Amino acid sequence: MLARAIPLSLGRIASILIELIRLMSKQPAENLPNCRLFLMPPSGMDADMIAASLTAAAGAGDVACLVLPADKALTDKVMPIAQQNDIAVLIVDDSRFAAYEKADGVHITTSVDDAVSAHKTLGRNASVGFVASGSRHAAMEAGETDIDYIAFDLASPAGVDLLTWWVPLFEVPCVGLGALDEAACLDAIAAGADFVMPPAAMWDSADEAARLGRALTAAGNRSAS
Repeated sequence: MLARAIPLSLGRIASILIELIRLMSKQPAENLPNCRLFLMPPSGMDADMIAASLTAAAGAGDVACLVLPADKALTDKVMPIAQQNDIAVLIVDDSRFAAYEKADGVHITTSVDDAVSAHKTLGRNASVGFVASGSRHAAMEAGETDIDYIAFDLASPAGVDLLTWWVPLFEVPCVGLGALDEAACLDAIAAGADFVMPPAAMWDSADEAARLGRALTAAGNRSAS
């Protein structure tokens, strides 16, 4: 007796095709660019403590970016440190403030439309990133815009799944955000993240910032593997 064929939905067919492409295109770790550090201090943290940890992390590791809220007192304190160390400064969700402070761009957490509008406000030379949540389809829609990076939340299994799925398929660089500990950062680096945000413990002291900066930079140095 012949088994009856079960029709596949278009969505299921697309998922199968994407998985086949992922398996065929998976790159060896040594072919990926180095994973750099993406810093974002906890909300409400003292500016002097942020400055001390930022200085320590920049001295010990490869820091690419610092994300700050739209807080003039804070940006006045720490932006010069970032600029002295060639670290891009992005402002959370406020293109006008970013333009006023002459920041390098914005980190958009609201919607893809806001990310597109930010590029129109700040110009193509500005860096605009977007924090993706939800489905793979939503992430793909974001990747089809002119964003400069897409970020995934490592604190949730869904975010880890999105990052792991994204890396071999898309050219838009990805960031691993919200790792709860160093081990989660190392997993994101192993999965191929272009940038990783150290855990909140990095901001506990300058010594811990230096230690994590050094350790995660060494792990992200794929050219040495």
